[in-house]
Amino acid sequence: MIVKDLGITGRDHIVFIHTSEIGMADEESGFVRIRSAKGYAGAKAISTEMLVKPGEIGMPKHLLEYLNVADGDQVNIQPGSRPAGYQAIRKKYHGLKWTKEDIQTILEQINNRMLSDLEIASFALAQQFRTLDLDEIEHLSRGIAFYGETLEFDEPVFDKHSIGGLPGNKVSLVIVPIIAAMGLLIPKTSSRAITSPSGTADTMEVLAPVSFSAEEILEIAPKTRGMIVWGGTMDLVPVDDMIIERAERPLSLDPPSLIVSSILSKKISMSVKNLVLDMPVGKGTKVEKKSDAFELANIFVEIGRRVGIRVECALTYGNQPLGHAIGPALEAKEAILTLMGKGPTSVREKSEELAGILLELGGLAQKGRGVNLAEEVLQNGKAWEKFKEIIAAQGGNPELKIDELPLGQYTADIEAPRDGYIVEISNRAVKLLARTLGAPSAKGAGIYLHHKIGDFVRKGETLATFYAEREGPLDEALKLVHSRKFYTLEGMVLDRVSR
Repeated sequence: MIVKDLGITGRDHIVFIHTSEIGMADEESGFVRIRSAKGYAGAKAISTEMLVKPGEIGMPKHLLEYLNVADGDQVNIQPGSRPAGYQAIRKKYHGLKWTKEDIQTILEQINNRMLSDLEIASFALAQQFRTLDLDEIEHLSRGIAFYGETLEFDEPVFDKHSIGGLPGNKVSLVIVPIIAAMGLLIPKTSSRAITSPSGTADTMEVLAPVSFSAEEILEIAPKTRGMIVWGGTMDLVPVDDMIIERAERPLSLDPPSLIVSSILSKKISMSVKNLVLDMPVGKGTKVEKKSDAFELANIFVEIGRRVGIRVECALTYGNQPLGHAIGPALEAKEAILTLMGKGPTSVREKSEELAGILLELGGLAQKGRGVNLAEEVLQNGKAWEKFKEIIAAQGGNPELKIDELPLGQYTADIEAPRDGYIVEISNRAVKLLARTLGAPSAKGAGIYLHHKIGDFVRKGETLATFYAEREGPLDEALKLVHSRKFYTLEGMVLDRVSR
């Protein structure tokens, strides 16, 4: 058949053939096998009388590139069944265990763009409702790392990562310079936010570029001893990026097996040997119960052992957002203040404790004494100087004043409806409201919490300030405040009981 460039974009393998020739597709699945002189692909065939003539096959641009063909080229078409990866995915819906071969097939076909968004979503949903065992998670972690580059360094690599889910968790911007200032190598790669208002890469991008090639990281990191970059541009784990973009982010989904495999596959690709894993525990986080956190932590430690990474998990307080700032620019400002010795106590203490674990893993401090060394590096200004060095090496301006950070121009204060003590700040509501305001894509959007749990406030006092870059998102967020339990205030008397 003759290829027709339809000039459309997309991600799924879909082609258009004339209605009179729809019989060329598999009768049950509607799939066809397409073979060109330089490539092969399976695709879902859609019949039309408008877009193509008999003898033509219409293709979106990404499929033209995948098959290495252009408008007017010849390709061969045969009926094709639904991709084997889809059949493997369905095994989990029947409660069956995925073999190593099943997982390899699924990941290979995701990598080759042979599975649709819906099929990838079904892969993620299968894991949400059917628990994977350790063997399956190991195969998944190794398999995701297989498709992409691996960076090899000449010395041990250290890293800190969070499972996510806690708004305001900007501690990586403090931890990386502490570790780098002590001479350990910590080229931290981060994802962009999946369910939170700002991922580490989103926050760092306010201060410096985060998109680097593998070659650039191999050149820069040994000199600065630390970097904070986005892993999406290095082709480290492209399959993981596809699963996140095409299933997890649209569905706000993050099953435990994908949390483990996503994180550890990235660490395999970066040749990480020592990892401290931040696991926030509390209402509205990804792991709300301490017992579940211990279970997930044990999985991380065991899978880490199997793939050659020493993992130490830190279960951290997560009953309210960390610090006061939520959103990329606001969090970048708070991280800088912490490095300058002026940030919130919660951000400073958490950063020191997690950095201390890494210093112990690196042999620079005895067990339980790493936090003291981390505190010293933060207090004497070495971490702040190192962070400015990292910003400069990544192409940012190390002399940028924090008051110059681009906060949203549209603002609104949220006032206390009455006198009372703050007994709860909803993590879920904070995440929803910050994302409604535009975070993380709008770097200046977010929330500043003026008061935290335990504070006493008077009626009319400002609880929080909303920031947005456009008026529409601010209006939407203000509407949501009234339907979401954002702050919970109580008096000293919680309730009354009488006859």
